[in-house]
Amino acid sequence: MKMKNVAMACALMAGMTFTAASSFAAEKVEPTNGKIHFTGSLVNSACGLAPESSPVQVNFGEIPTSQLKDNQRAGVKHAKIVLQGCDTTVAKTATVTYTPATIDKDNNALAAFTSGTAQGAGIGMIDSGNQEVKWGEAASEVNITDGETDIDFVAYLQASNASAAVTPGDFESTVNFQIDYQ
Repeated sequence: MKMKNVAMACALMAGMTFTAASSFAAEKVEPTNGKIHFTGSLVNSACGLAPESSPVQVNFGEIPTSQLKDNQRAGVKHAKIVLQGCDTTVAKTATVTYTPATIDKDNNALAAFTSGTAQGAGIGMIDSGNQEVKWGEAASEVNITDGETDIDFVAYLQASNASAAVTPGDFESTVNFQIDYQ
């Protein structure tokens, strides 16, 4: 008698499982859809720009205007342009020419702020050879290595004119660069 009860219980459980499974099958579950967007470009060059180098992001954060008194440099930030896929059979060295969107009208050694409310200061740069960047001129030569090559630079803020007042506020500026290979 006990075997009959066990068999009946098993049959009842199997029926409940089949009923539950078929009720789930009747309900349509929607798929999840998405996209993968690929970008890039093929270049006929000794190296290509790594994704993080187009554009290179330099965030100065908040710099007190008092740090710019007496023509002092403030907010010094080390950054780099990263080249990838470099091939030294194509070129052994490179130079970078930096060109700001706008040059500061009171100090042509500084890139002007192109937007924001801050005034009276600009952005200067020191190249990988520890030389002051001269806008529109080739900077210090850099040796290329197979694979990845970093081109270091330093950016800083400076008052446009030692006697002018610096107005606090947000700012943005853009410096374009061109890498030439030798």
